Amino acid sequence: MLTGPVTILAWSFVRTDQPLGETARQVGLALRDEVHDLEAAGLRIVQVDEPALRELLPLRVADRSAYLAWAVDSFRLVTGGVADSTQVHTHLCYSEFRDVVDAIDALDADVTTVEAARSRMEVLADLGPGVHRALGPGVYDVHSPQVPDTAEIAELVTLAGKWVERDRLWVNPDCGLKTRGEPETVAALHNLVAAARSLR
Repeated sequence: MLTGPVTILAWSFVRTDQPLGETARQVGLALRDEVHDLEAAGLRIVQVDEPALRELLPLRVADRSAYLAWAVDSFRLVTGGVADSTQVHTHLCYSEFRDVVDAIDALDADVTTVEAARSRMEVLADLGPGVHRALGPGVYDVHSPQVPDTAEIAELVTLAGKWVERDRLWVNPDCGLKTRGEPETVAALHNLVAAARSLR
């Protein structure tokens, strides 16, 4: 998993002597080299996360299309050189995706995962019809110490099915697991796998 160029810029102190889009392109080129090295080492799935894609969206509507163009281009610069056999994933954090759904689709990731458990899959109302590759809505909240049981996870997967066809649906946690301890993580993932198997 790598942090994408837009998110690196959003969460860093960025140079101001050139347009932000040019800096994103430079970061994208550096990340592209990293992706090629990972592929050369045998990696067949690469995840480039852009949780800040919506966060950096300009307030002025007139400025949005230019921003989204360079944001998508910088992401595709990172992932565009991978082999056909390498699967590209991305992750977006909980957000209002309506304004950026076309850009999300244009990222051309094989699988886009999003935080969706807390909204009980409501975010998929915008994403499901607009993203034409696989979607992975999170089915349990990783910020809570509660271990979800199999039935809770299965219920959310079933809800996700309202917006995402089964052959495009990936089941996963809402986000990274760094906030959780090992015993609860193992228990939650065990229940996640059991729920997915029961629905297959």
